[in-house]
Amino acid sequence: MRKRIGYSTLVMLAAMSGVAGAQIGRRAPDTADPGYWVGLSYGYLDGTTINDNRTDATWRFGYSSQLRATIEKTIQRGVSIGLSAGFTTAPLDYDGSSSGVVCSTRCSAKADITQWLATLRAGGSSGFHGAYNIEAGVTQFSHFRERSSGAALPPSSASTDFTFGFGGGFGYNFSPISEAYVGEQFQFVLHPQGDNASQSAPRMLTFRVGFRMGF
Repeated sequence: MRKRIGYSTLVMLAAMSGVAGAQIGRRAPDTADPGYWVGLSYGYLDGTTINDNRTDATWRFGYSSQLRATIEKTIQRGVSIGLSAGFTTAPLDYDGSSSGVVCSTRCSAKADITQWLATLRAGGSSGFHGAYNIEAGVTQFSHFRERSSGAALPPSSASTDFTFGFGGGFGYNFSPISEAYVGEQFQFVLHPQGDNASQSAPRMLTFRVGFRMGF
């Protein structure tokens, strides 16, 4: 009787060991990326100088912060396309001495900068990973006003300029549908600068921290 019990116990242990070994050796199936992502980020914009052809004025933008919202569609694992909308009110030194406006000499001002961009994003989709993207769209400069008095400054209508750029950084997935990321974006703004134009187009450098959720 004891021999039978001992033999049965060995058989059960062997079977359990085989099942456990199969489970350990089996690779967990990959989790597919969500179909869509929505995100929000905070960016720190470097300053840039733009010579405006329409008003014959110079805009010397200082550092500012930008809020940006994104929506993206996954096209394959780790790759998505989407749209982004960014907004900031940036300080600047406005030099309109050549155009005879309110700022007959250089004065402190501020203006709104709005961006609408199409994006292509690529990188890993689990744990720590690299993240890279390219983007293209438009940048609008509008609502120029003298900082202390609020007096309007030219141009009276928004200046809309084609913009393109690229960037990279790092991301971390807390789960298959949540990711935090940090990176830098380098953009060229093709703004008509007239005879005062420098050899290269105005450039904008942004350090960005963001979070996105999948659904």
